[in-house]
Parts: sequence; structure tokens; C-alpha cells
Amino acid sequence: MRRILSLWLPRLPLERRIRLGDARTEGAFAIVAESRNAWRLTHLSEAAGKAGLVPGLSLTDARAICPSLLTEPADPSREGALLRALWRWSDQFAPRVALAPPDGLVLDISGCAHLFGGERAMAETLLQRAGDLRFTARIGIADTKGAASALARFEAAPVAIAKPGETARALEPLPVAALGLDPALLNDIRRAGFQTIGQLYGIRSAELARRFGLALTHYLDRALERVPDPVVPASADPVYAARATLPDPIGLQADLEEVILRLAGAVCQRLGTAGCGARRYHLLVRPVDRPDEVMTVGFARPNATPGAVLQQFRRPLDKLKLAFGADFFRLSAESIEPLHPRQAGFSGAARREDDRADLVSTLGNRLGFDRVRVYAPEDSHLPEREYVTLDAMARPDAPAWQASPRARPIRLYHPPEPLRVETPGRPPLAFEWRRQLYEIARSTGPERLAGEWWQATGGAMRDYWRVETRNGPRLWLVTRPGLAEPAWYVAGQFP
Repeated sequence: MRRILSLWLPRLPLERRIRLGDARTEGAFAIVAESRNAWRLTHLSEAAGKAGLVPGLSLTDARAICPSLLTEPADPSREGALLRALWRWSDQFAPRVALAPPDGLVLDISGCAHLFGGERAMAETLLQRAGDLRFTARIGIADTKGAASALARFEAAPVAIAKPGETARALEPLPVAALGLDPALLNDIRRAGFQTIGQLYGIRSAELARRFGLALTHYLDRALERVPDPVVPASADPVYAARATLPDPIGLQADLEEVILRLAGAVCQRLGTAGCGARRYHLLVRPVDRPDEVMTVGFARPNATPGAVLQQFRRPLDKLKLAFGADFFRLSAESIEPLHPRQAGFSGAARREDDRADLVSTLGNRLGFDRVRVYAPEDSHLPEREYVTLDAMARPDAPAWQASPRARPIRLYHPPEPLRVETPGRPPLAFEWRRQLYEIARSTGPERLAGEWWQATGGAMRDYWRVETRNGPRLWLVTRPGLAEPAWYVAGQFP
């Protein structure tokens, strides 16, 4: 007889933060998610529970009850990645394991329980090992997936086991919500007076389907094994990696590059077949006389070109000191993304974009990608706010630069640099800037710009003058009108 084990992780999002060492989880802390047009609590720390908070409470009400509450929005993608990691970990207990997102796993333990001393001993071992990983778990074992999941979620004991052939009896006292029904359907069933699953047994399936729809009979039939509901294992994530074990150690730069190029060719060929590229590559080098060396390079956009991978690894390889050589190498690709085909044209735009990506990749691998930023236009009439800087790696599709309708300097000083007036005027006829005396030959202005009154720090009104000095530089001067003693500054320099 088939036996199913359901592993439920009721605190998975919160315990992900605990495993990361988040100090906020030691106090009143909660994971929140948007539900029913409001942010609501989904998972609470122990201190938050003691403060009187409960899951499902709106964030506004929760902060009224506990003003010191700290929150973190749910992160389904990272929580899903953690669940998949646990899915790979759990294959030590059964060969067939399926995901039950967002916080559960289903194991087909038919013929496996005796290896651990029986079903209860197996469940207790699984609970202990999950606890070693700092996860709170509950387990249900039954003949079907639906019954095992219901026992894990709605029985009081951490381990609930329905004996073979007694699934219906084990489900009888559980609430109807244990079937995993849609909330609207569950509300209709409760309004009809049904509170437990056992109360549905005495009604024919045709009557249930006529009154509540086929969804109820479908869930009930799967839980009672009236229809097949097998455990379908999820497919493993593809691994794009290649390794080389050499009979003799190598240490020359040319030999290292040849090995890396061969490994990159194998990895990139698999990526190309899948129509994907990688943003990050890891290289493990195992010297014969010391621990492994791990090097990482990144790319501004997905890449699957062996030559480009080797080019980025040349600098780390040049710094690698191999006194007695290395005989094992492994190259792996991470952060896999699809490669989208691009239409080639005569304008050279695609080539320029490739060159920009290569430059960002090279600078990022040498300086750190967090230090490589690009300029993008911003909609503002104030000179210091007509641009923003964005992360070059995660640069969104910014609007194209448009020619300014007003003359602007090629170099902008922010904040403007003060100058000392030698001969007063508007603008000053002579002034000292950067320890050098300048005399104005020609000036144009003023260009008055008002501050952005709709911003909290919109800035004050200012007047700008374009001046040509007898010394040669063409400067952009600025002052604030209306001051008893006007202060002048150099805001920029024209070419």
C-alpha cells in the first residue's frame, strides 16, 4: 500500500530571516504580505506573539497594538528557492519527493519507512534533522497526499499518523478547511452547517457537487483515494558546470588559460543549447600544496561566449600564485537568464551596446560592480537634478538623452564653488576663483530658475550668467537674487 508523508514548515519565511542572522527577529518582528487590499501579518516572532499579535491582522492595527513592531515584506522568490533547497535535502529519506508550495514537501515513503525503524521513527528523525537546520516542522503520514497534508496542518501533535486503510477515520474529526479548499467555497460550506470532514461522508457526491460544485468532490475524492493522486517529483534545476582533472599539475599562465577556455567552451555550449546565458561564473582551482582557490567574475548582461569568460578570468589568474601547480579545475555558471536574439542593423547601436556591456563587466570585476554607475536623464529644469546615477548592472531602460533647449556647461560643479569678488557688478567684473584672478570680457544673462516648490528640498530661486573671461575659460556663474550682500559661485564650465 502506498504511504505518503507530508512535511509542513509553518514558519518558513520567518525562519529564513532567522537563519540569515537578522537581529530584528529577536524582538517584535513579523513577515507581512498584501492581502484583501491591505498589508497583513503572515508570520510572527515569539515576542510579537506575546505582544498580542496574530496572523491575518492588518499592519495598521498591529502597530497600534505593538508600536515597536518591525516588519519585512514576504519574498516569494527567495522563499521558493529555500524550499527547493530543502526538496533536494529531503531525498535522503525517500526517492520520490514533490514540492507543495509555498511551505511544504510531499514524500512517497512506500517501502522506505523500515530503513528508519518504522514510520514514527522515520518522522521523528526527519523532525530532528529539520530542527538541526533551525526549521520548525510538522509531519502527517497517510495513504494519500491530501490526507497527509491535512493531518500535518490540523492535528495538534507534531507527528500525526493515519494507519493504513484508516484514512477516512483519521480525517473524520478534522475541520473542512483541512481539505485545502478555496476560501469562498469553504465559506459556503460553513454557512450550510458543515464543520468537519466527517459530516460530508453521509451525503452523496452528486448532492455535494450539485450544491457546492465539483471542486469539493474533487478534493474529497483525492483525500480518500477514490481518484489517483500520485507524488510527481519536481525536475531538478539544470547545472551548467564542467571540470577537468589533470594527470600532472600545471602552473604556467598559458596552460591555465587553455584549461579555462576548454571548460568555458563546454559550459557555454550547454548554455547556448538552452538559449541562456550566465551573469556570473565561478572557477575553483585546487593547488597541490594548499586549500582550494575560488574566483568569481560577473557580466553586465547574460553571457555565453567562451572568449569573454576567459578574458574576465585573465586578471584573477595572473594574481594566482601556484608554486607547485594545480591539477583540478571546475567552472560553473550561475544567475542563468535567457538570451534574447537581437536584430543587427547598420547603425552600430548593437555593437555600441556590446562594447558598453564589456566595459561595465571589466570595470565591475576590477573595482566591484557596486561602484560602477551610469548617468541617465531626469525630468527637471534645475541643472543639478537633470540627471541621476543608476547601477550599471541593474540599469533599467532609461529614456534617451535629449538636447537641452538651454545652453548648459559640459562640466557642472555640484555644489557650486564660491568665488571672491574683486570688482563688483552683476555679474562681477573681476573675481578670484581657485587662486586665480579672472576679468570678464562678455556676459549673457540672467537666466532665472525657480526652485521646485512641490519638493521638500526644492531649492531657492537663483540667477545664472554665462561669462567669457579674458583669461580664456567660459564659466557659468550663479547667485541668489534679493540678498543684501549677493554671494557668487561658479556653477559650471563651458567647453
